[in-house]
Amino acid sequence: MERPGQRPEDAAIPEPLPVRFETIPERLRAYNQFVVWKYAVVDGEVKKPPFNPKTGKPASIRTPATWGSFQEAHAAYETGKYAGIGLVLTLDMGIVAIDIDHCVVAGKLSRGAQQIMSALDSYSERSPSGSGIRIMLAGKLPAGLRRHGTIEMYDDMRYVTLTGQHIATTPAAVQPRHQQLHRVYHRVFGHAAQSQVKEKTGGGVKEGTVRTYRAARSDQEVLEKAFSARNGDTFRRYYYGDASLWEGTGARHASQSEADFTLVLLLLYWTNNDTNQTDRLFRQSGLMREKWQRRISGSQTYGQRVIADALRKGRR
Repeated sequence: MERPGQRPEDAAIPEPLPVRFETIPERLRAYNQFVVWKYAVVDGEVKKPPFNPKTGKPASIRTPATWGSFQEAHAAYETGKYAGIGLVLTLDMGIVAIDIDHCVVAGKLSRGAQQIMSALDSYSERSPSGSGIRIMLAGKLPAGLRRHGTIEMYDDMRYVTLTGQHIATTPAAVQPRHQQLHRVYHRVFGHAAQSQVKEKTGGGVKEGTVRTYRAARSDQEVLEKAFSARNGDTFRRYYYGDASLWEGTGARHASQSEADFTLVLLLLYWTNNDTNQTDRLFRQSGLMREKWQRRISGSQTYGQRVIADALRKGRR
């Protein structure tokens, strides 16, 4: 069946798995923080913008009035206008979502994804595309990194899609796994932090184009400083990829690209203009997307252009 938002001529949009409402854990169903979504191609990338299940208007993760109950999301999905449902995460819920993308090939889970899923041992399901998994658990993330490669972890300022496509080898309910979460978090992001100075990501500003500075702090230390600063809440919104910064009524920016630029300005400040560390931290933020690595002029990528422009502006 062709779901809403999918066009035959747009092969980049996957066929979403159907939502199995009966297997979504009771703890998640109890929240009045549900939205619905459908695919949209924005700036050449496939997105899943959220909608209010009660009105059909765009939803915002910072506006509870645009969310609905599990039953309302179910009813909206059954109209056939949407590709799926989602749950808005807020800190007071104590719910953490771990996304692992592109880890299912030919129906088999990658070894790394299997290890993480087994270590956390909580409700897990397949992603809408079927090529990834999501793990839902009770816990709280440390302040800091949220993305490393194909792994993302969020507990606030995000909505996560839910399919109910339960992975049978995992518990059927959301489990309290705070200690296990921290062990997995430090294993995933600790490795990223240890490879900082010598790492060559290919996304930073080219040597000789602008001056770069050797990092005085680790990536985690930079983020801890930024989060605890006077404008820490604002920094957190950008770093965790709060879409309401550029979407909906009262948005600060006209596009995500403007939000990208602002985050880069902030990162340059906190890294003492270290362009390589800025690039690395951006890639581990909630704003990271495929566009960051897209070539826009000769050998220069979009990310390199943003960093160079922000550096010039910061030096004025």
